[in-house]
Amino acid sequence: MPQARKSAFEPQYIEIIDRLIARRRAVGMSQVELAAQYGEEQTFISRMERKQRRMDVWEFVRFCRILNVDPAEVLKGLE
Repeated sequence: MPQARKSAFEPQYIEIIDRLIARRRAVGMSQVELAAQYGEEQTFISRMERKQRRMDVWEFVRFCRILNVDPAEVLKGLE
């Protein structure tokens, strides 16, 4: 049986996180502000952005809502 791969280090996962970081910066939001709206501490956002913590699907959707971006737009063009 093939060994499971850790998607946190897949290029597509890294691209998703990089796109969310770019969006956060584009809307002028700090990690502290994003964390406050998300209901977590800034370190939670930092770990996500440094890819030290995996983001699940529901977290991804919540981040997109806070950043006022359609999740499909963030995923567009990924292979």
